Amino acid sequence: MIIFPSYLSAPSALETISVCQEIMKSVGVAEINAVHLKFIDPFGMAMLGACFDEARRQGRVIRIHHLSPGLSGYLQRMDVFTGIELVDCTMKNGTRQDRSDALVELTQLCDRAEVGNAAHRLAKAMIGRADPDDMPDEMTGYTAYERLVEPLQYALNELLENALTHARRGNKNACVWVASQHYPNKNLIRLGVVDNGCGFLESLRAHTKLQREHHLDAILLALQPRVSCNRDLGLLADSVNQGVGLTTSCRIAEHAGGRMILASGNAMHSTSGYSGESTGAYWQGVGVAMEVNRSKLADVHVKDLLPPLDDIPAVKLRFE
Repeated sequence: MIIFPSYLSAPSALETISVCQEIMKSVGVAEINAVHLKFIDPFGMAMLGACFDEARRQGRVIRIHHLSPGLSGYLQRMDVFTGIELVDCTMKNGTRQDRSDALVELTQLCDRAEVGNAAHRLAKAMIGRADPDDMPDEMTGYTAYERLVEPLQYALNELLENALTHARRGNKNACVWVASQHYPNKNLIRLGVVDNGCGFLESLRAHTKLQREHHLDAILLALQPRVSCNRDLGLLADSVNQGVGLTTSCRIAEHAGGRMILASGNAMHSTSGYSGESTGAYWQGVGVAMEVNRSKLADVHVKDLLPPLDDIPAVKLRFE
């Protein structure tokens, strides 16, 4: 029996990755005891989405036991249990309401054509209520939607494009899982982006700026502007974006009173402090967790956080 810890979340990323390893290494039926589970955030959901998918591809049956009624209903609402058997769990059935201003259910992206819509949904959930038809501000001439949602969507689109492109360097069937949630008590938005690809190190192994072939070095290099657009890798034809998604998203998090946590291989880096390598936990792809204070997002000027553009973006953006 695999035991879920109390928390499957970005702050407990190493523990979350370790239990996902157990699930993927299981044989036949993966029996999971969730009696101790108290909290799961979008990073944890995205991690489970990726590991459940991999286990099912390998012919595993996944059964979750003793999940609390509250978590059971919430995780069903977040579409975490697709193809999963729930045992001894009290189910809550209800009408699904539109919560697009507060959350994005666990979503799997396996095609670039899906990225734009996902980035739009994530940006709307992060900002909250913002309607394109609202009256524009008298001073700027722009609506809150134009000023906040569109620039944020641009950065998130780059982040997801990079995740999918780099993940498939070593695994042509790799996908990306995303989820987000607004936590009103602290007015925090949490976002999880996880792929099951080759990881930062394999993706950037040939990069001229990678000094050591260590997973932590690759994570830190990936945070630098333009690295993910592949110019130094000789793969420009494979790049469809500016290569600023991860860098800009990280800057947005920090300027909005939050942080970013990245995990790849045996390494984890948090902009709020911890940075190191583990002897136990290992994730083949990349996991990204982003946390922001929603009330501070309105004061973030995305244009000022973008690295200098050497190309004109493909779409007309309003960054004022």
